[in-house]
Amino acid sequence: MNNENYEKETQATDNGKARHYSRHERYERRAKRKFRRKRREILLVIFLAALFVTCGIWGKAYFDTNVYQSKSEFEKYANSEFESRQLFKMTDHKKADYQYGTPISYAVDYDTYENEKITAFRDQQIDALKKNFAQVWQEEEAKREQKQSGKSDYKPLAHAQLISSDVYESDRGITSLVIYESSNLEKKKDMEPVSSDIHTYQFSQKTGQSMVPIQMFAENYREKCSQYFTEYFKKNYKKEDFVEGWEAYLAPAETNFNKFAVMKSGVTFFFDEGTILDKSYGVVYEGISIAELGGYMRQDLIERYIDPAKPMVAITYDDGPGKESEDRILNCLEANHVVATFFYQGYRIGGNEARIKRAHDLGCEAGNHTWNHPVLTKQTPEAVASQLTNTNNAIYAACGVYPTVFRPSYGATNDAINAASGMPVIMWGLDTLDWKSRDGQAVFDLVAGSGNLDGKIILLHSIHDSTADATELLIPWLVSQGYQLVTVTELITYKTGAPPVAGQVYR
Repeated sequence: MNNENYEKETQATDNGKARHYSRHERYERRAKRKFRRKRREILLVIFLAALFVTCGIWGKAYFDTNVYQSKSEFEKYANSEFESRQLFKMTDHKKADYQYGTPISYAVDYDTYENEKITAFRDQQIDALKKNFAQVWQEEEAKREQKQSGKSDYKPLAHAQLISSDVYESDRGITSLVIYESSNLEKKKDMEPVSSDIHTYQFSQKTGQSMVPIQMFAENYREKCSQYFTEYFKKNYKKEDFVEGWEAYLAPAETNFNKFAVMKSGVTFFFDEGTILDKSYGVVYEGISIAELGGYMRQDLIERYIDPAKPMVAITYDDGPGKESEDRILNCLEANHVVATFFYQGYRIGGNEARIKRAHDLGCEAGNHTWNHPVLTKQTPEAVASQLTNTNNAIYAACGVYPTVFRPSYGATNDAINAASGMPVIMWGLDTLDWKSRDGQAVFDLVAGSGNLDGKIILLHSIHDSTADATELLIPWLVSQGYQLVTVTELITYKTGAPPVAGQVYR
């Protein structure tokens, strides 16, 4: 063989024998090894790249979330939700408050409104909704934490409460406040709605007092609404859209058709989530025109309404009419849109007729407290008759009506005097001792510390400046506690079920 063409190389084989390769064979062998090595490198790079992409996708899926992670992200999320779920059109004077937190966040979207009383009421209601939301969340999260006890990856879920509010003024003397709230919870790395609710309130534009449906609608208005909205929903929705038992929420029952807003063109009624239509529809609303309501909406509002189911108290003032002190008392009653009963002494009326007339015009009740405050049980029947008759006539001359109730001076009376009065005889259930303490704060503390006042007749005296001080503390406090301030006759009528009887004593 030609050594140049057939140069041999010796290499050990598995069986120990030698094998000889030519230069050409060695070249091919080295090329193959180089190719296999290059291919392994390429495959390794492809594998590592695929592994990196896979890990990135998994990591993004594991760590990435649509749940807001900062205040700015929360504001963006809240604004998007407000736009998509808005129940009513806001004005250009829109405001928003954001309270970002972990895990609870709040956002409030509302219109500015100049009426301080209504805006203060609105803010109070919103604060109450926020506190309730936090309490519910804490209870739910405590249960969840207990179930995941011992898990290292436990963390509280994000919760968001979104609240929208608007105010509507009608041409019928009614201002409506609407507050919509939705609860949203972190689920599978996203924020999902959990529930929504609607709250509505009506106020008299004349008095600023809150109103109930009977003050705006005829007593049978629910029958009209039941017929109208039953037909509306049947016509505009499919059978599968309704929840089971939906008809009950459109029946003419007292529990229905209580959530509404009075607009200029009609009334919008709101229906709670999941009561009529499937929960996915959220709060449902629909309007009915004033023309369609016809006579079911009052032309003239009932401005003053007493709810028999709510607590009530009668404040009474003896010995007046007073001077500046009584003016302050009347100012306080008028500012809070409440009434009282004044037991006048006849000899004080001359020169103070305007104060008695003002009290009457405010809806207060006039009572007889004798002419000059004697102990009637020590008087002759003729003297008692004179004390009563002269005072009755003086009150009539001042305001055009005779007194309807009688309170004997010092509370001293007997059956003969009671019969001679010809009026219900009014004592008291709570003596404030204002005549003795002459301290407005002490009087307030005594009343506020007296427990349940429902049905109580409270005794005060309108001739003391300190009593005016007490009144300015007491009236707003009683209103804030939910008491209706009524006249003595109204209190007795609602609490006994019948008007007071002449000659009978009430305490």
